Amino acid sequence: MFRKTIICLSLTISCFTQLLAQNTRDLKKELEGLKSIQDTVVLNQKLSALATGSEEDLMLLTQYGLEKGWSRSQWDDLAAKRMPTEQFAFNKAQEKFFAERDLNKKLSILASIKKQFPNQKYGYNYALLAGDYARAGNFNQAMAYLEKTKDQDRVMAWSQLALVNDPKILKLVVLRVDQTLSQKKLPQEERIVLLNMKRYLLEQKQDYKSAAIIAKKILDLTPNPTQNEIDHYSILLSKSGNYRAAFPALEKMINKETEDEEIKSEYKRAYQFMYPNRDVKAHLDSIESSRVKQYEAKYKNYNGENLIKEKAPEFELLDANGNTVSWKDFKDKIMVIDFWATWCMPCKAALPGMQLLVDQYKNDPEVKFLFIHTKEITGESFSKVRDQSQAYFKAHDFTLPLYIDLKDKDTKKNKVADCFKVSGIPHKVIIDRNGFIRLNSVGFAGSTPDLVAEMTAVIEKVKKLN
Repeated sequence: MFRKTIICLSLTISCFTQLLAQNTRDLKKELEGLKSIQDTVVLNQKLSALATGSEEDLMLLTQYGLEKGWSRSQWDDLAAKRMPTEQFAFNKAQEKFFAERDLNKKLSILASIKKQFPNQKYGYNYALLAGDYARAGNFNQAMAYLEKTKDQDRVMAWSQLALVNDPKILKLVVLRVDQTLSQKKLPQEERIVLLNMKRYLLEQKQDYKSAAIIAKKILDLTPNPTQNEIDHYSILLSKSGNYRAAFPALEKMINKETEDEEIKSEYKRAYQFMYPNRDVKAHLDSIESSRVKQYEAKYKNYNGENLIKEKAPEFELLDANGNTVSWKDFKDKIMVIDFWATWCMPCKAALPGMQLLVDQYKNDPEVKFLFIHTKEITGESFSKVRDQSQAYFKAHDFTLPLYIDLKDKDTKKNKVADCFKVSGIPHKVIIDRNGFIRLNSVGFAGSTPDLVAEMTAVIEKVKKLN
């Protein structure tokens, strides 16, 4: 399993979820515990222990690395320490196969790898090829490669087929899924995967009533369903108009301070159904106001106990117009820097709160915000990164000052993130008017009111420093 984790990190989330369901250890709680550790020495000790621990330890470490946006070198270091030399060499050889987009070239690369490493297993490769052939319109070859897979590789193969856009191929996929589900001796794990495919495809067609029925079957088949699976079923109930059944679960989700727009939207609909004579906006505003007051009280007596004092590095980067700016342009100002990326879910979850902060300080000439897009993984050109970022901002009505930290062509490192020692994102830095870093904050706990209250308290404290 660890081999597959390093080869394709997209499997990690599903594997991690299965471990959550199958083991007595509360890995989700352990993950939150890791993320909450502020002492760097203590954190590094725990991460080192996980790197040499059990398979569960490795899955926990991998999930932590994913959420923190670890660099490629960190994954390679972890793999090199845990894998035999031949296994590591095999995985490095596989990278060329995974990077290739041309199907014929991909087949040629695989043939070469199989010749060099005849004793390795290639089910994962076959799973990817099943998807490649389906996207190329060759359904029979896609099925031929799917039949070469089993267990987790079969799961991946089916998942690849669910993402096909060609309506003709997709119709054949659905027929094959139904045929396979009719088999009485089908392994339960594969049955759940296929039902999830049906649910997903029904949702794409906006047939939420049928999707909810399938989701219930999945829950009944799953010994220990995750909270996300249970919550999603409730969302489907709401989308299909069964507001009365969905409302209790949606209310619990709202009370957990969710930032999920889909949950908020369905809760509004369900609330209006349950209480047609009440003002849902006033109700939600009341909940939000209560949370704001709660966190303002939490930081009311903030004394700067988590502040540091380190000389900030000198840096240059590009603004949204492609102009070079440097630390000198913000001299004598308090800088609030947010290292983020469009692929980073925690980064994006924190942006609504950061927008509130920007609005709060928009008339304060002493405080300057820099939202630095960094560690891009889908492209390295300025225009592509800039356009992706601006499109995301526009879609969510964000008016955040955007800056771009491109990878160095020679070192392949993001220069600004590197000089600030950013290993994971989101990573927030506050620099005082004298050029000293006063706060380094990594990650997002998930509460917008908490984020706004804490950052406000820190900024106001820093403003009072000499």
